[in-house]
Amino acid sequence: MMAIRSLTAAYSNRVSRVIQFVVVGRLRPPLADAGAEFEARIARMADFRVDEVAAEPVQRGEDQVFRREGDRMRAKLVAGAHVVAMDSRGRPPASSEALAQWLGRRLEDTRPTTFLVGGAIGLDPALAAAADERMSLGPLTLPHQLARVVLGEQVYRALADLAGHPYPRAGGAR
Repeated sequence: MMAIRSLTAAYSNRVSRVIQFVVVGRLRPPLADAGAEFEARIARMADFRVDEVAAEPVQRGEDQVFRREGDRMRAKLVAGAHVVAMDSRGRPPASSEALAQWLGRRLEDTRPTTFLVGGAIGLDPALAAAADERMSLGPLTLPHQLARVVLGEQVYRALADLAGHPYPRAGGAR
């Protein structure tokens, strides 16, 4: 992994690789402010974009919802990206520090990193299967909007850790 000094320089000069969130739906209160805050923090540290796609009414049936939302999400993927499907069946990072190490390796790659967060009934199984990897935020079931906020906080925490910025760490102050 890059030395912390070079990562700090890379983030402060905004020459890091692209991080993208492709998500179903917009954040709504009470989560909108928290999500916007973490996404703004990420954008100050990395080339970051969020692509929101319209949610499909669940009354249309699971197959149609997955297909339509999945098609919309596919259309937003950055070309050549390393795609990470946020999926409860995925492998969770062992810790926030492990996620930071993983993200550090991803940022050393020339490919952008794209995180997919599905809608109210989850992520299109075909889209998840086509992803480069699946990642879970843990064993708990989270509403998709909350999952987006938690993902944003953890990505920001990882970037702050990699750049040597102060941010609350596991186990309290060091």
